[in-house]
Amino acid sequence: MAVEIPVLTQQLQEFCLTHYGQEAVVSQVEAMPGHAGLSFGFTVVYQQDGQPGQESLVMRIPPKGVRQSGNTDVLRQAPLLRTLKKNGVPVPTVRWAGDDLRWFEVPYLMVERLSGRTFHVWEPDPSFECSAQAIASLYEQGVQALVQVHQLDWKTGLAGWEEPRSLEQEIRFWDPILAKAAEPEWTIWGEEVRELLLTDQPTDPPMGLFHGDYQGTNLLFDKRSDDEKLVALLDWEISGISGHLLDLGWLLVFIDPESWDSERRPITLTPPIDDLVALYEDGMQRTVPDINWYRALAGYRFGAISCFNVMLHRRGKRHDPEWELIAPSVKTLFGRAKELLLS
Repeated sequence: MAVEIPVLTQQLQEFCLTHYGQEAVVSQVEAMPGHAGLSFGFTVVYQQDGQPGQESLVMRIPPKGVRQSGNTDVLRQAPLLRTLKKNGVPVPTVRWAGDDLRWFEVPYLMVERLSGRTFHVWEPDPSFECSAQAIASLYEQGVQALVQVHQLDWKTGLAGWEEPRSLEQEIRFWDPILAKAAEPEWTIWGEEVRELLLTDQPTDPPMGLFHGDYQGTNLLFDKRSDDEKLVALLDWEISGISGHLLDLGWLLVFIDPESWDSERRPITLTPPIDDLVALYEDGMQRTVPDINWYRALAGYRFGAISCFNVMLHRRGKRHDPEWELIAPSVKTLFGRAKELLLS
């Protein structure tokens, strides 16, 4: 069921009257873009100790009537974001989170809304300077922040947060998703890649926190003194504990022209893959000899996600025409993954 903005505005007003005081006023309630769940931006103006205050926030809530697990369990992000913030990783500050159903009938998470824009590798915002040097700086900052994420002592900072998943579990997790592909041959191509991944898994892989969707549209940049500065890593809905090199593989898939159909290839000025791998290795102080396997895993994973979401769109279960633009690349994603595994 779609959320009605007037109803949500009234709910937010009641929430803010309780949490910000009786002079609080909510405005500018709007649905936020993206594919991951229900997100809404809003502004609250209030008085505190006689002084005016204002906050811009983003609220995430799960769909009503849906079992809250994985990417629909918004509350699991609260301890994660707080731990990341405490350890210096650039993420939005959690302002409110709770499971009191009287406010919105579902659990909620509210974080600060930061200024800036994300980097869409196919259609960058016109405000970005699209020179090779400028784009390299964006990706270098992204890799440096990824090093921070992967160096997190998750066993201490996130004890009990999430059960670690082996690489085989990570691969098998997508079995039921792939089986629901919009086109039967997509399932066949994906299964070929899956079997290769299972047969040739890295030995003793580094385990830790992974973001799960680490690419340009989840990296928020803001222009500071003529330079673009990475201000936040966004959208942690599908994060977890597993072989965290998946994140690096994922970042690389989205800038690899050979992973995409000719009509969907990323801009050509992204930095060389080898340069980003070297930067990551330098930050982590270890080599990543199995990076092509993780690139293949990322390609397989996004291919499976695409298979499923195209199916939802075509059957009218979730209208999102963006997936039809991605659909021609499903074969290419699986083909490139297979090539990387056999090279």
